[in-house]
Amino acid sequence: MPVTTSRLAPCHLRDLADGLQQQMFFWGQDVSHPAGNQLVQDGFVRLPSKGLKGTSCYRREWQNGHLELYGSCAGWYGPDGGFTFMRPRKRIVIWTSSRTTPTPGLWQPEFIKTGVRKKELHIASLPFLDWLISYEKTILDRFGKEYRRENYHRYHKVPKATSWISPELALQWFTCFRHTPEQLVRPKTLF
Repeated sequence: MPVTTSRLAPCHLRDLADGLQQQMFFWGQDVSHPAGNQLVQDGFVRLPSKGLKGTSCYRREWQNGHLELYGSCAGWYGPDGGFTFMRPRKRIVIWTSSRTTPTPGLWQPEFIKTGVRKKELHIASLPFLDWLISYEKTILDRFGKEYRRENYHRYHKVPKATSWISPELALQWFTCFRHTPEQLVRPKTLF
């Protein structure tokens, strides 16, 4: 049965961007974990950034495409384009190029689809969300709930950072956004 997105609202897409903002901080914590770089252990390859100097890109094959994680953007890119979250802009977009991916700092607006419907953005996000949910379950299995709770408390202390919802609720929210968006509630109601 196809996923129904009829109740998906623009506020839910903003909520997704807020959640990804927090997740990116968590992934940064995973890179410097005492047990080793968790992204690398999850199958990512660390590459130099093609944009900002002194930063890295983590890349992994995934669902007939690949994932790329930078400090300023994250996304999934396949044969027909993909999905991107631009952290500095707190924006999720459909990426139209099948030959190039976002260059942090440049953003290449010619490859950002405009006038996108909510359902189209939801569909574009699915491979990325599949990985996010799988990865967070892996981290939970490896280190237990306390590890992400510690990350969450560290995030509270970052200047200008806005905490979203607890990691446990975040995983539930991302899963609902992925599988049953018609049942989605605003994260602020989950506290």
